[in-house]
Amino acid sequence: MENIWVQRISLGFGTGEKKMRYFQIYADKRNLQPYFINWYTQVCPGRNAVQIWGELKEHNYFNVKLNKEVLFMDIISHPYFMVSKKIADVIRMYCPEIRFKYAYLFDKDNHRTILYQIPALKEIECLDEKSKRNWNRLEIEEIILKQKEIKNFPVFQIRGIEENCIVANLEFVESAYRRKVMGLRIREFMVQ
Repeated sequence: MENIWVQRISLGFGTGEKKMRYFQIYADKRNLQPYFINWYTQVCPGRNAVQIWGELKEHNYFNVKLNKEVLFMDIISHPYFMVSKKIADVIRMYCPEIRFKYAYLFDKDNHRTILYQIPALKEIECLDEKSKRNWNRLEIEEIILKQKEIKNFPVFQIRGIEENCIVANLEFVESAYRRKVMGLRIREFMVQ
C-alpha cells in the first residue's frame, strides 16, 4: 500500500494539482459467486442498473446455491452489484448520500444466510471516445474515462455499458483493502 500512496502523490500536473487514479472494482473470478435461483422472478430481464435498483424492494430475499466449503465474499458482481457491510461502510464514508437496499441470501442446502447491501451508485456518462470496443461494438475492451465528467466522485457506475461497471478512486480502494475485504479485485483505468 505504501508504494501506491507514493505513486499517487507523484502524479501531479506541475501546478500542484494531483491526478486521481481510478479502478474498476469487481468480484474475483477465482472465488465462486453464489448462483441466484430466483433472481428473475423478482427482477425483469433487460433492465439497466437504475431500473433494477428501482424494482427491488427495501428488503429482498433470494435463494442461492453455493458450495458449503466456499465462503461468501465481500462483493458480488453478478447478477447485480452487492456488497457486504465492510464495503457498504466504506461507500457510506465516501458518499454518505447514497441509499441502500438489502438482499438476504439463503443457501437452503447448506443452512446459511447472509445479508448484502445494494447501493444506488451514481451513474456517470464518462467514457472517452478513445475507448476501444470489440468487433461487434457491444462490449468495451479498453475503457478510458473522461476526467472532467468524473468530477472526483469516489465511487460510481459507468453509464452506457451493458455490464455493471463499478469504478472507485484510489483512496476508496485503499480504504477497502485496509479493512481486509475478501474477493475484491481491481483493474486500473486510463483517465484523459
